[in-house]
Formats: sequence, structure tokens, C-alpha cells
Amino acid sequence: MKYLAYFAAGFVAGLIGFFLVQDADGPDEAADVAPAVEATGAAACDEPVMMLVFGTIEKPELLDPYVAGLQSINTYPEQQGYYILRRPFELLEGEWPEDRMFIGAHFPCAAAARGFWFSEDYQSVRPVRAGMGPLSVSLHKVEDPPDWVNGEPPLRLYEPRPTQPNPQ
Repeated sequence: MKYLAYFAAGFVAGLIGFFLVQDADGPDEAADVAPAVEATGAAACDEPVMMLVFGTIEKPELLDPYVAGLQSINTYPEQQGYYILRRPFELLEGEWPEDRMFIGAHFPCAAAARGFWFSEDYQSVRPVRAGMGPLSVSLHKVEDPPDWVNGEPPLRLYEPRPTQPNPQ
């Protein structure tokens, strides 16, 4: 449990953009980091995105050095990213294995998320998590709320209940 708390605190900061493949000899030639392209005004960054990271933590001992590396760079806040999803605080159905992770972070636009992921700072920290476990990282557009989300209070509010098993 401790390692997933550390993971939630630091790992999201490092996993923005697209899943890059790295072999034992280093980054794939196709995955080379492209030079940054400067955005030209606010209109260039006005469609928010959510970065989702999911996977399995097979070697939790690799988290501490990775988190330390993330904490040594300032690129994540510079890109205006913040956590939206972390480890669940309540389970409504099924099980949540200790080695499972699913994290989400919000960025003002895809270019900002890529600005973190492809930065020299993050790319220098990223290899520290090699061998930690398989992960997938993706960007998703943040949808505007539908018309029925209008500030009215919800009709039903429930206190926590026991986790339900999956239907059989």
C-alpha cells in the first residue's frame, strides 16, 4: 500500500503523453525526443486533456528512485498539470489488487502534456522506472459537461456501503 501512495504522489507527474517503447540498448530510434515547438498564444492551448496511466507494478522497489527523480524536476507544474484520479478511496464492486494502478492527470491541452513528456528533464528520469512493470499511457480529450449538469443538487446521496461482489 505504501508504494502505491508514493506512486500516486509522484508517478503521474512523470507519465504524460504516449507510451514509448525502450529496449535494453536505450530508446527506440523512432521514439527520439523532438524539439519543442512554442505555442503561439492562448488559443493554442484551450482544449483540456486527461492523461491516463494504467498498468501493473511488478517491482515496487523501483518506485522510490523514480519518485526522487520526479521530485528533482519542476517540469510538471510548469506545464500546468494536476492530479484528477489517484488510487481509489472506496471500492463499490469487485477487487482492486495492490499491484494495479490507474491514475489520471489534467493538462490545459495536449501540447502542454507533450511538453512534459518529451522534455529533457522527464526523459532523463523516465528510464529509472525501466522494469517496474508494464504501463500504458494515453491522452484523452476532456468533454464538456452535458446540459443536465447545471449546479442542482443530486437527487440521491448515499453513505458508504460494503463492496458488492461482481454479478454472477
